[in-house]
Amino acid sequence: MKMKFSFDSFVDGSFDYDPETKTHSCIWLREEKMDIGGGRISISDIDKLKNYPLADVVTISGLQQDTFEYFIRTYGKQLKAIRFFKNKFIEDLSLLSTLPQLEYVVLFANQRVASLWNMTENKSLTGLCIEDFSRLSSIKGVETAPALKEFRIGNAVWSKMIVDSMMPLANTGVERLTFTGRAIEDNDLSFIEQLPHLKVFDFPTNLFTTEQVAWIVANFPQVEGFSLKPKRDCKLFESNENPVDVPGVIITGKRKPALKVKGNEAKIEKYVHAFEVLKEKFKGVSYRNAFLSQQTGIF
Repeated sequence: MKMKFSFDSFVDGSFDYDPETKTHSCIWLREEKMDIGGGRISISDIDKLKNYPLADVVTISGLQQDTFEYFIRTYGKQLKAIRFFKNKFIEDLSLLSTLPQLEYVVLFANQRVASLWNMTENKSLTGLCIEDFSRLSSIKGVETAPALKEFRIGNAVWSKMIVDSMMPLANTGVERLTFTGRAIEDNDLSFIEQLPHLKVFDFPTNLFTTEQVAWIVANFPQVEGFSLKPKRDCKLFESNENPVDVPGVIITGKRKPALKVKGNEAKIEKYVHAFEVLKEKFKGVSYRNAFLSQQTGIF
């Protein structure tokens, strides 16, 4: 039985996966002998979509700027979801603004794009995922998407992405936010105070300080997230000499440790207690008053 089509299932590729045949049914346009970098798709490869006039979901690889523009102008308006997989040499995404019916966009692996596009006319766009864009450091433009509910940005393979700020998200309708990059340069989480519909915020356990995470948990208890807790359960090796999985925890916060549970119970409880103390300290306190001062030391 195939997964229900949703942004989650589109991003992870499960929506079209048949567990019985172990195959995917979504159309994937690409160079016939595509190399590991994505290859270079031709017009004739793209025109295979002519055989599927009712297709509204597609994956495409190997686009250059000229073939990207051809693809969007020729077939863009029939599609509701596009996965751009390894199109390293597209430089300008502006033509995506001409697709008002587009609901989901996944962009993976690019070395040229340095800015997003004006999304004002993308009136149906509810899900956007951007991963491994080596030159992209600003999310400016995402705030123009009138219907965006889910936004994911960061790393998938290469741990390099640094975004200058998440403030463009302020006053948008985003409900689910994921950041998997290396850092947010301005280290400013005050944008959350201006995201009234936020339900989920996922990020790595070591991205922010424990104090920052405790501030989020204290002031936005309705927001769920992978790292919005004092610790995450995990499995760790007993030792390098005895690589057998044993229960462990990852303590949330920059430079915090991963600990085996056995023998560290008191230390783990101390971290959890300290987190609860921080929650009480930050409850009802604005981000500016909590952190944007000379005394805090996190900036």
